[in-house]
Amino acid sequence: MVYSFILPDSGEGIHESEIVQWGVKPGDQIKQDDTIVEIQSDKAVVELPSPVTGIVKQLLFEEGEVAKVGEAIVEIEIEGEAQEEAAPAPKVEEPTKESASTNKPEQSQKAASIDVRMLAIPAVRKYAREQEVDLTKVPATGKNNRVTKEDIDHYLATGQAKEEQVEETIQPVETPEVAPVSQPNVQAMETRVKMSSTRKAISKAMVNSKATSPHVTVLDRVNVTKLVEHRDRFKVIAKERGIKLTYTAYFVKAVVAILSRYPELNATIDEKTDEIVYKHYYNVGIATDTDKGLFVPMIRDAERKSLFKIAEGLKENTEKAMNGTLTSADMRNGSMTITNVGSLATSGVWSTPIINQPEVAILGVARIEDEVIPDENKQPIVAPMLKISFSFDHRIIDGATAQSAINDLKEYLADPELLFVEG
Repeated sequence: MVYSFILPDSGEGIHESEIVQWGVKPGDQIKQDDTIVEIQSDKAVVELPSPVTGIVKQLLFEEGEVAKVGEAIVEIEIEGEAQEEAAPAPKVEEPTKESASTNKPEQSQKAASIDVRMLAIPAVRKYAREQEVDLTKVPATGKNNRVTKEDIDHYLATGQAKEEQVEETIQPVETPEVAPVSQPNVQAMETRVKMSSTRKAISKAMVNSKATSPHVTVLDRVNVTKLVEHRDRFKVIAKERGIKLTYTAYFVKAVVAILSRYPELNATIDEKTDEIVYKHYYNVGIATDTDKGLFVPMIRDAERKSLFKIAEGLKENTEKAMNGTLTSADMRNGSMTITNVGSLATSGVWSTPIINQPEVAILGVARIEDEVIPDENKQPIVAPMLKISFSFDHRIIDGATAQSAINDLKEYLADPELLFVEG
């Protein structure tokens, strides 16, 4: 019997996932719970185990293609009767408008010689039928020379479909003396790209955060002369040990310090039970920008780690994010997030960072820049200044608490020795 393995719901509100990498090929023997495929879901790569033991018969999607929840993605030959929950094998599609004959005999022969199932994935074939488009006439730009939805949109937008329809149904007429002035086709000068599963997840998370939490952002700045001196002194030692010591490691230490002082910052709200959940762990997330989107891996148990250990963890998490090997577990159960645009900003900037739900606060930091400020005697001096942006959930954190936390944060960043003495 053939078992059709359907794409399961990841439980994160994602209705489709990209096939990242197959762990099997047709003809392979696979056992129950063996990894069968890796998919992109909830901004992380997830391994899916095989629910049955058998022989892989057919892979219904290629790597890089997107499958919807509920669609069969692989067929497995198993012994005995198919399990009740197994989805039936996909039905062979009836001839469609793509393969139907036209008024021209030569076009009928061409269409009949091409299996439209090889031209595009099921979702694209359905889209073509809805748009009444013959897939055999659409120039393909997708992987393995397959037609994509964007190819169909471009085909329609450029007027090729209309030109072919006119060619087939209208007899030649005498050319008018004055040709009509052609109007520019705006759609032909646009490019449409389908949102990836990762970008959809990010978009949904951002909208959900703003809709859920009443954000308040406090902007401040701090003189980090001693911080710069401390880092310059110890980054040499770190380098000798193969460690890259960045300012972000100090920011993680400082965040842990204020989380321990202000339990409200290390909490979340359970809306189903109307309870405040106080966390007794310190997992600090670092927003990491990659080609595939924004990820927030955690430095777990940060209160137990030295500055150098935190620096090593930051490097490891960044590499995993860039390589696409982060898992959902790497990004869950956070205490608070840091977003650092210092390496990208051309100047010290303030921002209004969006809280990483279900956390209740986020710290934004930027580039350290020299500024002219008054000293203790009100005389102008040049000092390295760091702008900080602190957004918090006003449902659980009051303004006075937030400001007190920022004041303590500034003290720790202004004097790392105090941070390490208390930490």
